[in-house]
Amino acid sequence: MSSAATILAPGSALSRPADLLAALQPYHRVAFDLDGTIYDTRDFERPALAAVAAWLRERGARELPGLAEALWARRERDRHAPGLFDEQLVLHRLPPEWGAECRERFHAHAAGELASAGSLRPQLEALIRQGTRIALVSNGPPALQQRKLERLGLAGMFDERIYCDPSLPERLKPLRWAWQQLAGWRGADEIAYVGDDAVDPTFADAGNARFVHFRF
Repeated sequence: MSSAATILAPGSALSRPADLLAALQPYHRVAFDLDGTIYDTRDFERPALAAVAAWLRERGARELPGLAEALWARRERDRHAPGLFDEQLVLHRLPPEWGAECRERFHAHAAGELASAGSLRPQLEALIRQGTRIALVSNGPPALQQRKLERLGLAGMFDERIYCDPSLPERLKPLRWAWQQLAGWRGADEIAYVGDDAVDPTFADAGNARFVHFRF
């Protein structure tokens, strides 16, 4: 394994795409996380949460001041905690059972904003040109993650796309299920996994891959 990756300690994320591309040069196969890695998650989540807030204002027939900002602050504070909408529904005296539809609307957001969002597209293209095999491994509802890729214009770039469905916990990173789907990568040398999430170093270890910490 090349020493070029030794600078990539999990606690110090790279943030410049050019630095990421340089760090990936030793690797023949590279798997990527999606949200927060290939693009800035805020480019999807801010408008998606604003759309949910607008729906709540319409359905509740009230202004609900500060709702969108509060939802975003909660998302930023703890991205993986359940009940994203529950606290605000209570604070605004809205029926708690509306939380399920809020989640559905968040996941169903059309994500048209991503068509003009920044991404790692130039770096992915550079890796492909030099013969690197690339894969996507992402926790998230498969239909939503595929929609994001399509809006970003990246759906056809990956050799493999593995979506780890939250409704099937045994498939979620950092468990090994996604590596098992990458059957053609078994035993390959010089594999890297690029991610920004707390589970990603453990997931990389599960696939005997070098973790490269990058945050878009």
